[in-house]
Amino acid sequence: MHLSLQDLSMSPPDKLTREELEQKVAEADALAEMKSNFLATMSHEIRTPMQTIYGILELIADERPQPHIAEMIQTAQNASSGLLEILDDVLDLAKMDADKMELDTFEVPVRLLVRGLLEALSVKVHSVDIELIDDIEQDVPFVVVGDPKRLRQIIMNLCGNALKFTHKGSVTVHVSTNVEHIGRPEDGVGLRFEVIDTGIGMSQEVCDKLFTSFTQADNSTSRRYGGTGLGLSISKKLVELMDGKIGVESAEGKGSTFWFEIPTREVGTDDSTVDLPSLDGISVISVEDHPQGAKEIVNSLRSMGATVESCPTYKEGLELIQRRPFDVAVIDQGLPDGLGLDLIKEATKIRPNMGLMMYTVRDDAGLSHSLRALGAKYLTKPASRAGLGEAVRDTANKTDRLEIDGPTKMLIAEDTESVRNILSLQLNKLGLEADFVEDGIAALQALKSGEYGILISDLHMPKIDGYELVEKIREEEKDTGQHFPVIALTADVQMAQRDTYLKYGFDEYLLKPVSLGQFRRLLIRWGLLSTDSDQTDDEQTAAPPPSSDEGLPPAIDREAMIEQLGTFDDSTIEMLGMFVEMTEPQIAEIKEALAARDMHDLKELGHSLKGAARSACCPVLGDHAAALQNEAEAGNDVSGIVADIEKEFERVRTEVSALKS
Repeated sequence: MHLSLQDLSMSPPDKLTREELEQKVAEADALAEMKSNFLATMSHEIRTPMQTIYGILELIADERPQPHIAEMIQTAQNASSGLLEILDDVLDLAKMDADKMELDTFEVPVRLLVRGLLEALSVKVHSVDIELIDDIEQDVPFVVVGDPKRLRQIIMNLCGNALKFTHKGSVTVHVSTNVEHIGRPEDGVGLRFEVIDTGIGMSQEVCDKLFTSFTQADNSTSRRYGGTGLGLSISKKLVELMDGKIGVESAEGKGSTFWFEIPTREVGTDDSTVDLPSLDGISVISVEDHPQGAKEIVNSLRSMGATVESCPTYKEGLELIQRRPFDVAVIDQGLPDGLGLDLIKEATKIRPNMGLMMYTVRDDAGLSHSLRALGAKYLTKPASRAGLGEAVRDTANKTDRLEIDGPTKMLIAEDTESVRNILSLQLNKLGLEADFVEDGIAALQALKSGEYGILISDLHMPKIDGYELVEKIREEEKDTGQHFPVIALTADVQMAQRDTYLKYGFDEYLLKPVSLGQFRRLLIRWGLLSTDSDQTDDEQTAAPPPSSDEGLPPAIDREAMIEQLGTFDDSTIEMLGMFVEMTEPQIAEIKEALAARDMHDLKELGHSLKGAARSACCPVLGDHAAALQNEAEAGNDVSGIVADIEKEFERVRTEVSALKS
């Protein structure tokens, strides 16, 4: 703690000159700095050998010793982990004394924070007579601004303290906006957190000295319950750093209520306090059994551009990892049928190039050490949306190219010429080549050569479609025991569901229109492209402004075209010109099918135009084509939709002509 000149000026002025006062202030500051440095050095010097001890214990446990030996190892690991937690407290105290503790500003999902904490504490509740309860009032915002790690630390300290002195009954975390000891901030909200227990309670004399460093209630308490007395002191300092207040209300034999109040402000569900990272094309598997937590992870990562598969069990996660590569696996520790740490160990053997991250409510120094030894990232819940996204991005960026033994040449089955042109342009941009076929029979014939390592297949093709194609491939594999990767190329968002694409035999999917980032990440995952290839996302060229059409979206989405091809240049305009030339006879066929009332042809033509238009970044034309496909399949009148298609196609043609000129 730093002293000021004002603090020392209380001494009689005739005894100390100003120079002497200044010298004493400097000496006091130097002493505080020396103490802080000593605590930090001591913490570091003890932590290093303790982590080695923990690592050796873990290696012994991996040898699967006899049960009584395994039990002793677990006891030693728990003791090591407990000591590492104490060292963290000492280091925090040193930082605070030296005024070096800084708070982060992120988004804090209040309900997830509290419920996740109680979930983590449930494993420490050995008595069946203690119930953990969350009680969050309805007017408490879902997301607020704050430091999730430090807020979690405060509540965890208070809850841990409550559990230590409660033998039966309950420990409740109550959150409300009814602040009593701080002012309500302008344009913000005050939150009051209360940890209420039915434990042994305390006298007022004990309450008055509880928040002092290294202080327990009394000597008998220290001997019976253990602990350093640092948790409450650190909590008080953290709350004060947040401009809040903390206190306790208790009576002997009647339990205790520890409370703290902090000013904050609400974050809207569509807002963010920071810039969110781009996860475009990054494929993530999330293994999380808590439904609300799983939903939060999926929605957060998808909002940043990632494709996410979520499953609730160890078994399902292992099966998915065996089936296909992911850029990143985000795994919880407490799964209903196993431990996340064990799943990560298995994943490192199956997919050594996949990024691994544990996202758990457990704040365990020993577990953190184990994960670092495996090369996995450790993130405690709840992280902010930005914090989770940055962790996934950083983990994905550290992944290496997948090494595969067989051929790496790519075969693409796609019957629409304009889509083939776009995929060719993307591959050229990435420095890769592929062979193209126009139907399933040609694809089967080509695969017999043995020169291909992966197939990307459209679903709707003549002769044999993508569904029948992958079915035949899987049928032939039953005799060989091999598994050939097949990626679905589709404009149908339903195929993005894991249950759907796996059911049909596909390993993954690419959703039309395929962005360059998505294509690039997929090729890296499957070992066809190295991670140090051209970072095309940084080389984008600005598109010319669209022509004005009052009240209508642009006929050509130029920003989407840049995302898809990495640029908007002469080759892009040439490709759009080819799309118009190839689509013109298709429009004529649609009109002929309408005159003949041939609903089957109208459905098929609508599907083909939908994929081509969306791949050419003509969103309105693609939507009209999708409507034609759906309504024709239902047998409804589509004459109005066909008229809309004709009109929109003319808009696209006019736009392309303007670009050419």
